[in-house]
Amino acid sequence: MNLDPNIQKLISLLLKKWKLLIIFALIGAMMAFVYTLNFTSLKYSSNVTFFAYAVDSQQELFESQSTNTKISSNTSKMNYAIKMLSTYIEIFKTYEFNQTVANEINKKNNTSYSASQIKNAITFSTTEETAVFRATVTTDNPDLSYQIARQLEESIPEKCKNMNNGLVNASVEDVALKSASQSPSYSKNCIIGLVVGILIAAAYVILRDLIDIRVKGVADLEENYDIPVLGAIPEFQLKAHISQPKSLKEEKATKGAAENE
Repeated sequence: MNLDPNIQKLISLLLKKWKLLIIFALIGAMMAFVYTLNFTSLKYSSNVTFFAYAVDSQQELFESQSTNTKISSNTSKMNYAIKMLSTYIEIFKTYEFNQTVANEINKKNNTSYSASQIKNAITFSTTEETAVFRATVTTDNPDLSYQIARQLEESIPEKCKNMNNGLVNASVEDVALKSASQSPSYSKNCIIGLVVGILIAAAYVILRDLIDIRVKGVADLEENYDIPVLGAIPEFQLKAHISQPKSLKEEKATKGAAENE
């Protein structure tokens, strides 16, 4: 595979500094571990699963505003519910709906939660090509997560009945349960720290190479200056063996041995 010369140079530069990359990667992973251990709190989640379905009413159901095809079969009703599901979920994310949920929770439990606290705790997920959706409530308080989830069991079906002439309803398929604590993701955070460490080290190596204006060899000279190179002085590694002077004691011992002979 033919790579661009600049990319080859970059890869070669990073490979030469592989020790630095590993050191930064380990430092990043260690810092992420320490941060997760000391500065992250346990989270608690409760889930509620709903099933959305279209119902018959005095008003006819239409697949779209541009057609007059009445929805009569169960398949068509299901398709209509699936089509409207994303719209309903967006309604459940509004301030008005979450304020209603907060008011009900505060009234039942004598608390003072705001709509923003409720909204930030809830995430919705859907299963592709189905009318099933899930509300996941995650907070640092297991009781609060459970209270919000139980209230959603009442508020979401009620909201469906009161909007769009009740053409789509929602039923609870899986009720909320109190969850055990969820430990912080040490492995995930450590991997993120490792990657960040490598990126920082790579950026440092590249930046240092860019600001280094020294000529490092013949190739560097030919690349940056349009002048011919007649020759280069090779690097010689001379190992000089210099004898160390003998100590006074050694000289006397040598002299005495010579006299004895």
